[in-house]
Amino acid sequence: MDRGTKSSLLAKPIGMSDKEWLDHLLGQQTAPQSRPAGMSDQEWLDHLLGQAQKADASNDATSAHASTEPQGGQSTAPLPEVGPSNDWLKAMLWPYRASYKQAVILSFGINILGLFAAIFSLQVYDRVVGHAAYSTLAALSIGMAIAIGMDHVFRAGRSLLLQRIGARIEVGIAHDVLQRMLNLPAGVLEKRGPGYWQAVYRDVEIVRTTCSGASALLLIDLPFMLLSLILIGFVALPLLPICLMTMACFAALAWRSGQVTRDATETEREVLVSRDTLLSELSATRMHLKAVGAADAIKSRWEEHYARWLNESVARSREADHYREVAHAMTTANSVITTSFGALAILSQYMTMGSLIATNILAGRLISPMVQLVSQWRSFGQFKAAKKRLDELFNQPLDRVESSLKLPRPSGVIRLEGVTFTYPGHTKAQLQPLSGEIGPHGLHAIVGHNGSGKTTLLKLIRGLYTPTQGRVLLDGADMHQYSQAELASHMGYLSQEVQLLAMSLRDNIALARPNASDDEIMRAAMRAQAHEFIIDLPDGYGTKVGQGGHRFSAGQAKRIAIAQSLLNDPPVMLLDEPTAELDRDSELRLIKVLKELAVDHTVVVVSHSPLLLSHCQGVLVLDKGKLVAAGPGAQILPKLGIQPATRPTPRHLEVAA
Repeated sequence: MDRGTKSSLLAKPIGMSDKEWLDHLLGQQTAPQSRPAGMSDQEWLDHLLGQAQKADASNDATSAHASTEPQGGQSTAPLPEVGPSNDWLKAMLWPYRASYKQAVILSFGINILGLFAAIFSLQVYDRVVGHAAYSTLAALSIGMAIAIGMDHVFRAGRSLLLQRIGARIEVGIAHDVLQRMLNLPAGVLEKRGPGYWQAVYRDVEIVRTTCSGASALLLIDLPFMLLSLILIGFVALPLLPICLMTMACFAALAWRSGQVTRDATETEREVLVSRDTLLSELSATRMHLKAVGAADAIKSRWEEHYARWLNESVARSREADHYREVAHAMTTANSVITTSFGALAILSQYMTMGSLIATNILAGRLISPMVQLVSQWRSFGQFKAAKKRLDELFNQPLDRVESSLKLPRPSGVIRLEGVTFTYPGHTKAQLQPLSGEIGPHGLHAIVGHNGSGKTTLLKLIRGLYTPTQGRVLLDGADMHQYSQAELASHMGYLSQEVQLLAMSLRDNIALARPNASDDEIMRAAMRAQAHEFIIDLPDGYGTKVGQGGHRFSAGQAKRIAIAQSLLNDPPVMLLDEPTAELDRDSELRLIKVLKELAVDHTVVVVSHSPLLLSHCQGVLVLDKGKLVAAGPGAQILPKLGIQPATRPTPRHLEVAA
């Protein structure tokens, strides 16, 4: 067994930490490394994955170099490496090609050793029994004991090797899927609910199992069936056609089972996604459903989805069981036919009794992978469908991850040039052509009736949406020049629906910058009017938020989210209904903070609050996606029936005619 085989264990040893175990799974041969100071969890995982792949590639390069080393000690240039394909799965598997080669070599040894049982039976029945050759029997028995021991070692090594590959593949693909999900455009993310992403990770599991589990072992073992056929041709040539016909029948049965169960499996998956999506909705809205008395109605809906999934699952299982039963019957029939024709061949003196026994053993070795093929063919269909779905995900265009040139911190001038926006799949524009300039600095408001496009415009300014026509500029630079990470550091964004994660309050506030200092976190919480209620909690900033943040009121959750957006002190603040759930006292204090920020920040709010609007220096009024009015607050607010609380200031808002 080679060093790649020895380097992995299946179960985490007692006393080994999770990090040490992750290092072990990723193929680290040295002592566990410590994470460098300042490196995030994401960067550290990327580092570990990179090292794991380099280690495997290094093993392969070493073996390739050794194989090309000429005799006499003279070295030659190593053979050129073949680069990975653009296919994401091939690129993922490419660094592990050396490990797969080792698995094939071990499988060759296993299949060679598997022939020894047939040879042993042939020799015992034809030589030992007929001639009372005790010494021959002893020698054969010792040889078989050695073969059995070697077979066990080879199988254990191959299993460990493939499971190490499987662990690396799953970590790598799951890591890439998560990275893709986080970097997809907001419009794509909004169209896909939690059920879709749960299904995606089930697809990752299918790919991992196929590449390193029973399916991979089957694919490796199938070519070695030729060894058994060759040996049957030597010891029992009259029975070779029967074995070939049996293999053809099993191959046809496997193909047919895959065809029949494929559609049923896809339908079952679609129903499962629908069921999981409904379950996610029920979990997220359980208190609302209880409050409005919708338990009975939603129960009926759940039972309908569950019954559909159960029916599809039972139907698919019934089809699979049917083909497994047919395969079992064919196995028995093959044994009977082989024995019957073998007996006729013995009576005609074409074969010996030992040849018949050996052929039955070899036929069993031939049929075993074919029976597995019948049951595993559905898995290959699932793998093909799962890879196709993952292909769609990996082919999705992503937001810009890195900018070509790091631009300086913007002053906060937002310019719109003929911006229109239409949601994908819709023909009516959500926003009509809109041009203008906001900032630098000042407190500005976007107002309008529900559905007028206020939130859509805010998302366009933030760079979450891409304009259908026109463009958005920040300090004269097209928004597309910035990566999403840079936009997040330049623009604080508060969404209309606040979502807190199931971690501590401190971690939620420092979500985008986990290494933020305690002083920075408390300063952000104070400015968001959240510090007072946080320190009043028994665990303070260490208080666990819980699933969905339901232990806090809507107003408290809103203030935590505002603190999150204030942490990086961005030059632009985009707040969607920041005072919607706040009491009057908290609203007044938040308005004071926003006015202080507006001195050297550009603050844009979407709000219906007259109290907040009265302090805004610039106002944009939208109606059905059209800009109907814009200008200084002192001019626009009286038309809306709101008395301005501030005096006119120098230009902060300019709209194109």
